[in-house]
Amino acid sequence: MRKILQTLFLLLVALKINAQDMKTVTLLPVPQHINFTSGRFALMANFTIAVKTDPGDSILYFAVNRAFQTLNRRTALYFGQQRITVKDVSDTSLFIINVKHKKGMKIGRDESYSLTVSTKNIVLEAPETIGALHGLETFLQLVQHDQEGFFLPAVNIQDSPRFVWRGLMIDVARHFIPVDVIERNIDAMTAVKMNILHLHLSDDEGFRIESKVYPGLQKKGSYGEYFTQAQIRELITYAKKRGIIIVPEFDMPGHTTSFLAGYPYLSSTPGAMYQPGPRFAFTGKPMDIMNMINTSPTPSFDPSKESTYIFLDKFLGEMSLLFDSPYMHIGADENNGVSWKNNPDIAAFMKKNNIPDTHALQAYFVNRVQRLLTKHHVHTIGWEELLSENLPKDVAVQVWTDGSKMNAAAKLGHPVIVSKGFYLDVFMPAYTHYQNDLLVDKLSDTLASKVIGGEAAQWAEAVDKDNIETRIWPRAAAIAERLWSPEQVKDIDDMYRRLFLINTQLDEIGVQHISSYERGLRRITRGRDITPLKTLTDVLTPVKGYKKLFARMTKPLNATYQTAPLTDVSDIVFVDSEIQRQFRMTVKHYLNSPNETDAGLIAAQLEKWKANNTALEPLINSGLINNDINENAKKLYTAALIGQEALELLKNKEKPTPERVKGWLNTLDQMKKAYGEVDLSIIPEIKALVTQQMEAEPANYPII
Repeated sequence: MRKILQTLFLLLVALKINAQDMKTVTLLPVPQHINFTSGRFALMANFTIAVKTDPGDSILYFAVNRAFQTLNRRTALYFGQQRITVKDVSDTSLFIINVKHKKGMKIGRDESYSLTVSTKNIVLEAPETIGALHGLETFLQLVQHDQEGFFLPAVNIQDSPRFVWRGLMIDVARHFIPVDVIERNIDAMTAVKMNILHLHLSDDEGFRIESKVYPGLQKKGSYGEYFTQAQIRELITYAKKRGIIIVPEFDMPGHTTSFLAGYPYLSSTPGAMYQPGPRFAFTGKPMDIMNMINTSPTPSFDPSKESTYIFLDKFLGEMSLLFDSPYMHIGADENNGVSWKNNPDIAAFMKKNNIPDTHALQAYFVNRVQRLLTKHHVHTIGWEELLSENLPKDVAVQVWTDGSKMNAAAKLGHPVIVSKGFYLDVFMPAYTHYQNDLLVDKLSDTLASKVIGGEAAQWAEAVDKDNIETRIWPRAAAIAERLWSPEQVKDIDDMYRRLFLINTQLDEIGVQHISSYERGLRRITRGRDITPLKTLTDVLTPVKGYKKLFARMTKPLNATYQTAPLTDVSDIVFVDSEIQRQFRMTVKHYLNSPNETDAGLIAAQLEKWKANNTALEPLINSGLINNDINENAKKLYTAALIGQEALELLKNKEKPTPERVKGWLNTLDQMKKAYGEVDLSIIPEIKALVTQQMEAEPANYPII
């Protein structure tokens, strides 16, 4: 009954939102409850803020002043109030913030808030500090502009998150991602109400944090690229001020080459020497990679030696004091056990201790490590491979491949974090992540309560500091909404409309996803005008799935992902094309209701794409454009021609002959061949002009 009533309530909420003019909703994530009223609050130079809370709530005052400065930059209104302090408590202020309890961010805190905007003033109320921080982000997103100036629509909002764990995992091991980039990602996470930054700090390719107990870890495992402990403390403080917890991950017992580079005695392969780098030296076919992953004797810790646990006790103890997170992630993924099987001493240990197989041996290792972390007052998290019948119930299981693992973990009583469907590194468009229902509707109320949230995951084989922001944003914002907003909020077209509004706001606060894209284009054109190239690349997207990564893994070691410059068009372009989405909406609207305005917009866009081939000729003739870019330019030109011819027939209410349609469709199908690991994203929309109907987008795409 409780679930039925909850569903009815959320449906009413969704209906109430949809009853409004959705063009006025600029919020992402959509709040739990929103009710627009008449009128608006006009922002002027006399705008003032008062804060009523514990005077010692430094995090709240920092957030209020940060929001105030963002508003000042956006509006350029030169507010008379310079800074909000504990003295600013006047009831006559135009924006009053009332927080009952000063409390730092922890999982399970009350993150709710209410925001009321009237024609006269704005009131933000929250039970705890973190709720007010979320409310401030909503306030900033509500700010709009028209010919009369800046304003906020009159509205009543009651809001709280759907899930308590709303995370972003950034892999800093495969490619080191420096402090300034991490800080910009924290700012972006704050804007969309994420609260967990999961840093993947060690893997085969690199150990990325200073250890004073075991300095060989960073000296021999990082090639000099790592965070000092002072930098980590600064990052933790930076995140804490923005309501975000940093959860560290140290992958074990596999993915440990960078551990073993400094301390080879930990290895399950006696006498082996290591240096950080890819686990596999592979020159076969991409289709053979999964077999290699499952059968190669990959580097791993020796779980049979007490010296392994003595080492880990000291190391994990040091890290638990450095990070103030109540959680630590131990990875425990993709350990195939082959190196354990090849070691006779480990085989003898298994026999002596009645350990039947390597999965049970991993369970033994995980339980030993879990006890160490418990000793250091830290809860354990691991990827789904750590799940076993005897795993302590407080260990959180992060699901990444198989929904059945989520059911199994929940039934055993474990907190569950979902990353399946949220992997950013497989280049899936935002709408596929947005449709990930977390499988909650397939669980009973009791089991569903074990799903505490999810994480977007950005692995770093194919990204570095120069393009990681383009890979994460704005798609991670769609995942943030899925983790915050009611399940019934799922209009894909409206999500994209708001996503691209947020995209601009992220650029405004300093995230470099847009500037990195344009900088990559300038690198290709060597300082020449990027406009013709950008017209093309604006509608190119990376090939989906692991095609790009697997292709790189099959190359010689001197051309692996770690040494690749990551400057190809496929490394630069966005996964979601804003131009394509706008074109799709216009074509869809025109097909549903033909009109001159839409026809004119479509015709203008098609002409721009057709003419771009000529505009690119100087770059082609100069040798700056490689053959892959040239082939994609030809595809865009041909697609535009087909679109123009089909549109003319539509405008004249004529139907093309079956032979002509067949020829067009054959040509468009041939264009699905990727050049330079990118796809031309507008093919479905051109096809819709030909067939006079828009096909639904695939719910998902093959990963391999």
